[in-house]
Amino acid sequence: MTAKSEHDHSFEIAGFISLDTDLKLKLKYLVQALLDSAEAERWQRMEDIVQMVSEACENSWKHPLYKEYAALLIDYLLSYFLEVRSSHESTFIQFLNLLNHLPITIESPLYKPLVQAMTENAVDPQQNMTIFDRLQALYLLTEIKDFANARLMYQEMEPMVPKENLKLWVVLQISRIRLLKHEDNLPEVLRLHLQSIMEAWTTEGCECSINFILRWILSINWQKQLIIKKTLLMRIYERICETKNLICAMVIYELFSLEDRLVPYPEKISYQKRLIKFPGSILNVQQLHNLYFFAGYYFCGVLSHFKDSIQNYQYSNYFLHKSWDRLIHMSQFLRLHLNADAYYHAMPYLDARIQDLSNQVSLQNNTYVESLQANFDKIEELYQKVGELSLTDSLTGLRNRRFFYDNLQQMIVLAARHRVPICFCIVDIDFFKLVNDNFGHLAGDYVLKELSQMLSQEFRKSDVIVRYGGEEFLIILFDIDTDSCLNMMEIFRQKVERHTFEFRSKLMAITISIGITGESQIDHQCGDLSQFVSQADKALYIAKSKGRNQVVLFDPDLNNPNLHEPT
Repeated sequence: MTAKSEHDHSFEIAGFISLDTDLKLKLKYLVQALLDSAEAERWQRMEDIVQMVSEACENSWKHPLYKEYAALLIDYLLSYFLEVRSSHESTFIQFLNLLNHLPITIESPLYKPLVQAMTENAVDPQQNMTIFDRLQALYLLTEIKDFANARLMYQEMEPMVPKENLKLWVVLQISRIRLLKHEDNLPEVLRLHLQSIMEAWTTEGCECSINFILRWILSINWQKQLIIKKTLLMRIYERICETKNLICAMVIYELFSLEDRLVPYPEKISYQKRLIKFPGSILNVQQLHNLYFFAGYYFCGVLSHFKDSIQNYQYSNYFLHKSWDRLIHMSQFLRLHLNADAYYHAMPYLDARIQDLSNQVSLQNNTYVESLQANFDKIEELYQKVGELSLTDSLTGLRNRRFFYDNLQQMIVLAARHRVPICFCIVDIDFFKLVNDNFGHLAGDYVLKELSQMLSQEFRKSDVIVRYGGEEFLIILFDIDTDSCLNMMEIFRQKVERHTFEFRSKLMAITISIGITGESQIDHQCGDLSQFVSQADKALYIAKSKGRNQVVLFDPDLNNPNLHEPT
């Protein structure tokens, strides 16, 4: 192992490790043997490390000693890779950056660089793209923690991904590490970490190895030993702080995200200022939201710079909406690449992500209002404005998803007490992507606004119309049975089909699909409205699978949507 440079003495983890000196030296020797070994011997050197750590930790990554062994392994590996890393960025790092933005589909601005990465030196470029789409689905399943589906998909994909194709292999292994960690399989988790680091080193160079070491650091639940995590991160940061690449961004963002007791506010804001100057394609929308949200709070609550605070909250709100778009896109992508049963199984995990994002919206608005209160006497007027904006979709003027989850419950309870039947309908614009592709996004916005106006004119003031997703609208109709609702929705479907959608002298043929569920006796204690949305969504799924431009009613007796002809 290469001798330490002067930089490596600034951040030492020895003081945080309880292992005795002999164990530290033995582990250091094994890491050095791994780095010095020929390729034929490398597997055995890895096994020696895996065996030592697994036995000490009783084959569980939850064992308290695992963090210490992992920290030492990472520290020894960094001593080598930080010293000999190359002066230029590997093109493979650029591919790894794309994983921060999955799913990437044809309409994404990152699709072109993805195609270039996947088809470079490829024998069968189309097959690579097909496999990568399936791997994206696997990666997303592990991200939302649907490990049952992920296990089945991994078993399907593992024989299809050759180790020689490092890009595909890496996505498979990152997903597999998450899966094995969920299954508490320490030997395999550790083996894959080491294998990924060494494979990246031999094929792409030290820069890529550092990326995988960093991913290892981030995968560990450090809990009360977060000081070790900060020490390892600072060690990397000390050597790469002048760069503006993915590794530097990952390190700085993790330092920024550490607890306040480890990273005080002034240090955090310095990291925030650095990160927002990075190229826009490096950080994802959720990370950008967090950065601007913190800055909004900091400038108001700490520095009392109201103007800067408002500006950062506005940016934060923008990226929060982008996070909603990404979640919707993720759901659509999984629906496309999973069969019906698998997607049904994944829905609760997607719902959990929706709830997390809803909580962020609530936190954003609450913090924003608190900031205003600290700076203005007219807080009541501004609070009302902020609240109204948070419940209204800016494009269509309709209520938004937050209104549905935060304000509709009381209306449902009141209707249930008076035994008023309720119907839930989801309206989806057919082939909306083609509108954007063929006529442009401004045309797509026009269609959304025009349809929103038609919805507002068609239904009663007592009915609730919500822009639920990109091109999806949720309608809740009170005091109506399912037969009447079916007829009403069929009439509306026909009106849309006959309506002239004209944008800049270009005519567009627009149709809609509608899924319906009805309930005549809702329990007044019902606290989960998502079950009704889920039923309407299943009916919508059938409508689209049967050719679109039709209305489908969910049949609760069969727990399966059946196609109904309106009476």
